[in-house]
Amino acid sequence: MLKNRQEGLTTLHGIWVTIAISVLFIEFSRFVQATGWIKLANQANLNLYFLAVFGGMLVSARAYHHWAPKLAHLTWTEALRLTRQQMIRLAFVLLAFVVAIKDSAVSRLFLASYLGLASVVLLLCNKYLPVLICQIVFKDATVPTIFVGAPSSIARLNAWISRKSNIGVQPVGYLSRGEAGEAPSGIPSLGHVADLEKILNKHAIGQIIVLQNYLSREETRSVIAIAQRVGCRLHIFTNWAEEFEHPIVVDHEGEYTFFTLDDEPLENPINRMLKRAFDIAFSLPIVAFVLPPLTLLVWFMQRRQAPGPIFYTQPRTGMTKRPFNILKFRTMYVREPGDEAKQATEGDSRIYPFGRFLRRTSLDELPQFINVLLGDMSVSGPRPHLIQHDEEFSRLLQTYYTRHYVKPGITGLAQCKGFRGEISELSLLEKRIHYDVFYINNWSFLLDLQIVFATFWQVLFPPKTAV
Repeated sequence: MLKNRQEGLTTLHGIWVTIAISVLFIEFSRFVQATGWIKLANQANLNLYFLAVFGGMLVSARAYHHWAPKLAHLTWTEALRLTRQQMIRLAFVLLAFVVAIKDSAVSRLFLASYLGLASVVLLLCNKYLPVLICQIVFKDATVPTIFVGAPSSIARLNAWISRKSNIGVQPVGYLSRGEAGEAPSGIPSLGHVADLEKILNKHAIGQIIVLQNYLSREETRSVIAIAQRVGCRLHIFTNWAEEFEHPIVVDHEGEYTFFTLDDEPLENPINRMLKRAFDIAFSLPIVAFVLPPLTLLVWFMQRRQAPGPIFYTQPRTGMTKRPFNILKFRTMYVREPGDEAKQATEGDSRIYPFGRFLRRTSLDELPQFINVLLGDMSVSGPRPHLIQHDEEFSRLLQTYYTRHYVKPGITGLAQCKGFRGEISELSLLEKRIHYDVFYINNWSFLLDLQIVFATFWQVLFPPKTAV
């Protein structure tokens, strides 16, 4: 019931938003033509652009995949983030359409004005429309619900219960074995689990939610039998994420159901091909046109300040811990082997003056685009650490090696969030790995683009952590 109601809400919202933004294009076109506010060429075929808008909204509907569970209670910030994701997709489709048909007649000002207006309408729709749909669709379809579990455990579901009230979940009370503990907010105790059937008949309950592992196998079977006998829906809440202190992903394989620790979009071959195509398209021009003159400049400055090899190579581990040699411009004075594992710190005397500039602007990383073309790295992904540090950090943090599920990147989500440079304490490592794992579980082409743009900004305005 819950899954189907949520899917229905998401579908209805997507349909009405697509209609609203498409109708907005028609009405905006009529307004512009009637007022002459923007001059439109006679040969501009706006009907084709209407189809492009409609197609762009269908493409943007994929953004609802991650937002579906909280669609009916988005904050303004969340609604803005969802709208941004959709508008980028819509703008990309319109731009691709202009390029594909080689249209020089349509007004760029017209398209830009429409996209600006559409972003405002889409933001309002994302904020208010799901709530309105819920009020209309689920107004007379509430389902009285009781919970079976320890009071303290049910209390942790308060936020979830509040969110699901929009799709008709009406909490009536909870049953337990009489344990002490903080009771769920606003949900009264209805008695003992043994009184379940009597309570179901008394309160006309439509749904039971049982916390997994609270009841024995025999008790659970008894609850299932009672629920079926009185015609009551039954859901078993899997609180393994709380028990194992790690998010749990449900993986359905036909008639089989698996629980796994990580969702990995890049295991989809289509996503992997898309990411590889982006890596090559992005890296090839840099290697061909940017790297040669920059290499000449670095060679010249090194000859003046720190003679020695231009490049610095070091063994690292990539996806599935496969070793490779990473390429960098050398930023330190030539030194005796042995201190490679020592992290660079602020004011490090080993770094020559121009090398410090290269590090602060991340230009020392540019040779790694060769690693990208060779397939050892990606433009974005978890930054590869020294092999010695991999071994050390894995002992400090249990989830550390999860970052090796994907190719390492020249830049990454953690670096965009400001976590770069020396790792001087465990909390900094934890935050880096948190963002690395988030990237692995939530990868999208749009996320890669956001990381690239954020990296450009940091190249122009280096953070204080860059050393």
